[in-house]
Amino acid sequence: MRALLDLVRENGASVQDNLVVCQKLLQQACKLFQILDPEHGEQKLVNFVAAELDRLTVLIAENSQRQ
Repeated sequence: MRALLDLVRENGASVQDNLVVCQKLLQQACKLFQILDPEHGEQKLVNFVAAELDRLTVLIAENSQRQ
């Protein structure tokens, strides 16, 4: 999971081109991986994924307003 998040950070331009895909990928990971369960997962990782999802949501909203 950390490797995936590192890739998202390192590939900012590609992420910008695929915001919805990245958002859906992280949402699916939250559903499937026990490590991202808010009650049982690693709290720092859960918080980081939540922050990344929030950031993507803001970027998607900004992009839709521009169009």
